[in-house]
Amino acid sequence: MDMGGRTVRTRGTGGSGFVAVLVAFVAVFVSGCWSPGAANVDPDALPGVYRDGETGGEIRLHVGGRFSAVGISKSDVRGRGSAAPVDFGGTWSATPSNFVYLEPDEVGGGRDMGDIQLYTASPRKVYLHPDVDGPVTLELVRVTGP
Repeated sequence: MDMGGRTVRTRGTGGSGFVAVLVAFVAVFVSGCWSPGAANVDPDALPGVYRDGETGGEIRLHVGGRFSAVGISKSDVRGRGSAAPVDFGGTWSATPSNFVYLEPDEVGGGRDMGDIQLYTASPRKVYLHPDVDGPVTLELVRVTGP
């Protein structure tokens, strides 16, 4: 580039812009602010049994809008609280978003769980992610159909 008789050389910055975007992406991914692939799923494809291979915890979405949970702890649901597994049930409904809304019955082990958002990654995988700044607390994989 000619600047009044002086030649000034400039370096391209195209690569540094890419690096900045890549660094920002990695920072968001590592910080846990990015969910592991939430997806809208057809509600008719959801009924079935979903199980965590590590803990054995299970959520059964029954046809007709009822659910049962076995071996799910308050810390799984809320990200805090007791890690003791409990069994509870209630009603479920799919939302237009990427989660299934679980409403535990007032009686039984789920009475102090509050309402639960069970996120859908696919018709074969669901997960609990109570704190968007924290990790997923439980991933459950479909083991049987309705």
